[in-house]
Order: sequence, then C-alpha cells, then structure tokens
Amino acid sequence: MKFIKKNKWSLLASFLLPLVLMAIILAITGIYWGSSRSILAGDAYHQYVAIHSLYRNILHSGGSQGFLYTFTSGLGLNLYAFSAYYMGSFLMPFTFFFNVHNMPDALYLLTLIKFGLIGLSAFISFKNMYKKLPQVVVLSLSVAFSLMSFLTSQLEIIMWLDVFILLPLIIWGLHRLMNEQKRWLYFISLLIVFIQNYYFGFMIALFLVFYFLARMTFDKWSWHKVLDFVVTSLLAGLSSLIMLLPMYLDLRANNSDALTSLSGLFTENAHLFDLFAKNFVGAYDTTQFDAIPMIYVGMVPLGLAFLFFFAKSIKRRTKFAFLGLLVLFIASFYLQALDLFWQGMHSPNMFLHRYAFLFSLLIILMALESCKRWKEFRTWHLLVVSAVFALFYLATFYFGHYHYLTTVQIILTFLFGLAYFILGLNLIHRWVSIRALIPVLFVFMVSEAGVNGLYQVQGVQKEWNFASRDYYNRQVDTLAPIAEKINALTGTTFARTDNTNPDTANDGMKYNFNTISQFSSVRNSNSSSIMRQLGFHTDSTYLNLRYPGNTLLMDALFGVKYNINQSQPEKYGFKSVSKTSPLNVLNENQEALSLGIFVPGEFVNAKFEDRDETSAILNNQTAFVDALSKTKTTLFQPFYTTSEATSDKITGTGDSVTLTRPESSTDNEVSVTYGITAPAHSQIYLSVPNISYINSNAENTLVTISNVENNKITRTLSSYYIGTNDTGRFMNLGTFSKATDLKVTLAFPENSQVSFDTTSFWSLDTQAYSQVMSTLKARSPKTQLTKNGATLQTNTSEKGEVFLSIPYDKGWSAKIDGKTVKVSKAQEGFMKVQVPAGKHTLRLSFFPNGLKTGILCFVLGIVLFITYDVLRRKSSLKKIAQKD
Repeated sequence: MKFIKKNKWSLLASFLLPLVLMAIILAITGIYWGSSRSILAGDAYHQYVAIHSLYRNILHSGGSQGFLYTFTSGLGLNLYAFSAYYMGSFLMPFTFFFNVHNMPDALYLLTLIKFGLIGLSAFISFKNMYKKLPQVVVLSLSVAFSLMSFLTSQLEIIMWLDVFILLPLIIWGLHRLMNEQKRWLYFISLLIVFIQNYYFGFMIALFLVFYFLARMTFDKWSWHKVLDFVVTSLLAGLSSLIMLLPMYLDLRANNSDALTSLSGLFTENAHLFDLFAKNFVGAYDTTQFDAIPMIYVGMVPLGLAFLFFFAKSIKRRTKFAFLGLLVLFIASFYLQALDLFWQGMHSPNMFLHRYAFLFSLLIILMALESCKRWKEFRTWHLLVVSAVFALFYLATFYFGHYHYLTTVQIILTFLFGLAYFILGLNLIHRWVSIRALIPVLFVFMVSEAGVNGLYQVQGVQKEWNFASRDYYNRQVDTLAPIAEKINALTGTTFARTDNTNPDTANDGMKYNFNTISQFSSVRNSNSSSIMRQLGFHTDSTYLNLRYPGNTLLMDALFGVKYNINQSQPEKYGFKSVSKTSPLNVLNENQEALSLGIFVPGEFVNAKFEDRDETSAILNNQTAFVDALSKTKTTLFQPFYTTSEATSDKITGTGDSVTLTRPESSTDNEVSVTYGITAPAHSQIYLSVPNISYINSNAENTLVTISNVENNKITRTLSSYYIGTNDTGRFMNLGTFSKATDLKVTLAFPENSQVSFDTTSFWSLDTQAYSQVMSTLKARSPKTQLTKNGATLQTNTSEKGEVFLSIPYDKGWSAKIDGKTVKVSKAQEGFMKVQVPAGKHTLRLSFFPNGLKTGILCFVLGIVLFITYDVLRRKSSLKKIAQKD
C-alpha cells in the first residue's frame, strides 16, 4: 500500500499512457470502438476472433460443452492442449459479455487493456528493482517497453500480449530472489507464464538462465543464489506440468510436424546492418517471410545500454558477461542453428525471430542499470556513443539498401537523436535543472514511442489489412442465423456442418457448429494425414485442414449433415431446409452418417495409395467405404470431353498445360471451355490439379456450368468462384438424373497466364452410392453429444466394432453399459471400439492424457516450493541470529 500511495499518479499514467497511445494510433489507422475498420488483421480474423467466440460460447453453455474437448474444429480437438497455446489469458472470461457480432470490439478493447497492463507491470517491476530512480525516468522506460516494435508490429496476435504483462514481473521476481532471498514472485509469475503460453515460456526460460549468470557477476559467486534459482525455477516448471504435460503428450502423439533441419549456416535475408536498420524510428519491413528481427525499443534505451559499458562501478567481468549476452542474441539473428535453438528447433511460419523481444528486454534492463549510474558518465562517453550511432546509422543508409527506410523515417531518427544528444549533454553538465529536463526527455520518449508505434500499425495495415467491419458484419449476418438454425435442428444430436465457400477455416469455432475444417498451430496431424489421402486439402505441416473440394462420399462418411452452399450447384441427396433467406442456403444431407459406423466382425484398415493423383484419391475413398461396409463397390468412373475450346494460346510439356492470353486480346483473363455429357444418375466433378496463377493477388477460378439444349442455345445452370489454393481438387459440377450435354468453362480473372496439370472429369454413380449409404446408415448408431464426450446407442445382431470419425487421442475412454472397454486406433488416425451383439449404450469420455499426473505435479511442486522456502528462510534467520 505504501508503494501505491507514493507512486499512485505514475501507476495510473503507466497504465493509461500505452493504452491511450495505442488508442490514438489505431484511431489514426481508422480503428476504434464500432469503427468501419476492425482490429482483425491476418490471424486475428482467421483464428483469434473465432477462438474468443468459442470461449464465449462455452461460458454461455452453462458448462454443458466443457473445456476439455470440442467438435467445432478439425473433426474434433483436444481443447485443453489447444488452450495451452491459444486461450491462457486471464482476460478471456470478459468474452462472456460479447457475442460473435461485436467480438471485434471485444478484441479491440482487450488489446488496449493488455497494452495498458504491460505498461503498468513494467513500471511496478522497474520501479521496485531500481527504487532510487525518478518516477518519470522509470515511466519513460516502461512506456518504451510496452510499445516496443515487437509488440506494436504484431499486435493482431493478441495471445502474445499476455506474456509481456508477466515478463517484467518475472524479472523483478528474479531480482528479489537474488538480492533479498524472496522467491514467491519469481515462482508464481514464472509458473503462470509457463501455463499461459508454453512457447514463449520456453524462450523466457532460456533467457533467464543466461541473465541470471550475467547478474551473478555483479557480486561474489553465491551457491545459495544458484540453489535458489535452480530449485525455484525447476519447481515452477514442475507445477506447470498441469498444463505442459498434457500439451506435450498431445504434440508428441498427434503432431507429426518434425523439427526443422538446418539448410545453411546463416539465416535468410540477413545483412550486415540489420540491427541498426531496425532501430530507425518507424522501421517496418515485414512480419511475413524474409523478415529481420523486430528489436526497436527506443533510441534512449539503446544509447543507455551502450553507456552501460562505460560505467566505472560496473565490474569488467559484468561488462563482458552482458556483452556476451548481446553477442549471443546478435549471433542468433544471423546463425540459423542459434535462431532455431531459441524457437525450439522449429522454424516459425512467418513472424520470424520470435525471441527478438528478449533482446529488447535486455536493452531496457541495461538502460536501467545505466540510469542508476548516470552521475558516472562524462561528456566524452556521450560523444563516443553518439559518434558510433551516427556512423552506423549513416552506413546503414548508404550501404544497407533497406528499401523500407523512407526519407521521413531517416529525418525523424536524426531529429530525435539530436534532441537526445542535447538533452544528454544538459543532464551531464546540468546547465538546466534536472527537474526541468527529465520531463522534457519523458515527452520526447513518449512521442517517439507513439510515432514508431504508428508506423508499425500502419505497416500491419498495408501488409495484412485490418478487415472491413462491413465485410465482417455481412458474414456474421449470413452465417450466425444459419448456425442458430443448425443448433435448433440438431440439439444435442451429433451432426457436422461445413461451408462450401467458407469465410475462414475456423467458422465452426466462431459460430458454434461442428466441422471438419481447421486452421491452427495445434492440430492432429495423424488424422489430417489420412484426410489428405482422402482428398481434403492440407499443407505439408497440416496447419490447415479444409473442407471444400471433395465428394459426396466424404460428406456422408464424416457425418456432414449440413452444407452452407451459397453458390455451388446442387449436390445429390442435399435438400434445402428453408426457402427464406438466409436459411435458403442451408442444405441437409439425407445420406449423412453419424459419429460412429458399426462394422460387423472387425474393421480392417483400408489400404490407401499415397500418390498425389486424382485416381488414387478416389481409389482411397472407395477402399475406405468398402472397409466400412464390407462390400466391393464401384462408385467413381472417369468420362471424357467431347470438345475443348479457348481463344488463348495453349502450350505445355508432359502433363502440364499453360494458357496464355494473346497480346492482341482485350480480355482481363484466360479461359477454356469443355464440352461434356454428364452420365445419367450421377454427381459429376472436374479435377484440375496444381493450378499456378501468374497473378498472386488473383488466385481464383470461375467455374460456369451451362446446359446445351441445341447448337445455338445454352442455359447457365451455375456459376461460382473457387479459391483453388485452399480447397481439395474436386470442383462440383452438379447432379443429373439423365444424360445431359453440358459446357464447363474455367475462367481465371485478372490472369494473363495460368498453368495446370491435365484435367479429368469424374462421375459418382448416385444409385450405387445410395445403396451403400443405406447399408451404412442402418449400422450408424444414434449419437448424442455430452460434456467432453458423446453417447452412442447400438443395436446389432452380431458383435463388431464401431468406427468413430474422431481423431485418435489417448485421452479418450469408453464404457459399454458402464463397463470400461478399450479404445483402439483405426485407419492410423481415427478410433474404434469393439461392441457385443444386442442393444447397448456406448459412452465416450475425454480427459486429456497426462492431466491427472499434471495435477499431481502441480500440487507437489507447490508443496515442495513452500517447504523449500520455509526451510531457506529459517536457515537465513538462524545465520542472522548467530551473527548477532
């Protein structure tokens, strides 16, 4: 309380200044409460608004959904392990007061609050670490910390911001542990950061080891301090296993994304003057690929960090220790092995050098040490540092070739640098009262942080584009009522839903319906690998699992009961649930199966062909349904074009075809038209593998299907766009009860050249399909969703196995009529349970693998820490008493 009373206005300012500055920066960019431009850029639109909506939906479910598992993403998702990376924020519960319509405002508000809390945490920590420093100086550095480029350039990744609320507290806790033998703050703050975000927790843990060793050089070596640091850190790690152990077991078992192998000695796009290039005011290159580290934390902290090496009261060994730590970071930015080491030997997907914030933190900490010793510095120290800075800034400008450095940024850097040099001389010589100069310095530093922050946020806008609120609202106004209708139709009955033209791959999370699609860093690679072999779009790391671009057969087998189909042709067996907009685009699949499929005897894994060819994928689909139905079916057949026409130039080698627009053409696209005859009783598809567009900003294909009544008259049946990079390879051309002559046109708007592999047309025999689905539906047990699980009712004349289209996870357990039964892996990525003949209740329950052990470790770690702390305090008191 004494600290609060003494620093109350600075505490308030430390919270409000970063918050207000970010509010002004966002407002200048066109973002404010209820603005037409949302704060949703990049992953904020595609992931975080959906994740916050999911959290809100769980809260509003009254506990019926549970926090351990969800079917709203990727066929099913270990939500507990997922939350270790995405949902650890203490502020998440505030989503209760919002809904999907106004969730962008929630993210806007939470972003501002988090920046304010970062500033507050920094001030409290820095002021307690350096009690004699003036409040204004500490406040200036806390603002610089809270608005460092690492944060402002990546503010859309809202889950990262919480780490920086805790980071100053961890450092303060470490100082207390070393200087005062007080361990609680360090233990609690480190434990929380491990639980909230294990990824950044790993980087922070590495830094703490190096920083502790560097700080040990200030005084005599003390094994007691080493013991305190090691034991407290390890016990915090032990307690954090309540989150880390289930997460680790999930990643090890279900995520096959291997460690990154070294491809060379140096990191990509690294150049000599990178560090100074990114210390120009407002420097922003990219947060995508080929980025160089976001290390800017202010010119004054950087200058003070250099002055650290001129302080007489700092021992030479300490200077070498901190120099070594700086060199380690700089080497890490350039050497690929060290760069990967900080990031767990896994190369990030964009947002490179994710440990760069630790370099900025080190600069701030060294600056604080220099401020503590300001009286030791002389004019020549300031001149040397200024000359070195000027030399490197000039060299960067003349020899660096950094295209993103503008004339305005160079002028701003020069003017701020000149101002700081003059202020520094005045502070050394005291030509003007220090009390008058420090507030001026404060104004300059806050202004510099604000200007730099503005450049960073505007860089995000140019590169990622903060999504239009009108666009967001149009999607919500269309999809939210449909999701409500789906939930009203299904209740607790299991059903999956997917959108043929999704807004994002996480629409299920966002709107609260069960889905196949997923886009996240935490995913089940084993099941996604099987889905790839069955024709669903994934990438090499299985970061994505996309629904669009597959066949009716996959819809049925994976329980896709509903389609949101706003533009594509009608699909066989799908019936519209309403004629009223927007529900008229919701179609119900009459052939959809449930979560489980009973297989008489034993389910034997189908043998899949691991070839990236359309025929192989369809063979896999047929083999899969045969394994489930215990039959031999012929469902898919190729058929061929009757004509092919284009006004563009056709070239190509092997299986590849290239369309090039003639120079004389006035069209803004290339196109090709195929004549075909759709077989009777068929659902037909066109496969166009590996489309390559010359215009990377227009990677869409317009598919037009026309009925040919005679040689002169054609009637357009359907026309729709498809983003082929995020879909499977099957373009839906519609269903036909009788043989029909058609023309199919593929147009590639705003592209003068497009290449693709050989096209092929395929038909699904709807009569054979209906027959096999009738067999499987009769064996598909009714399924009700329960909290973190499901209940299936089986009624069979013989024993067998229930195949479950749930990604395999060791956290699943099963009981039949109350008796525990084994859950086995099926088809390398899914599950099956053996059931006896007759009528039975199969209950599936999910409890994360390792959580029970993690809870024990959590309790044990806290008990051991309390015991250790009490014993160490008693030992210290005994030593004091003996001295007295």
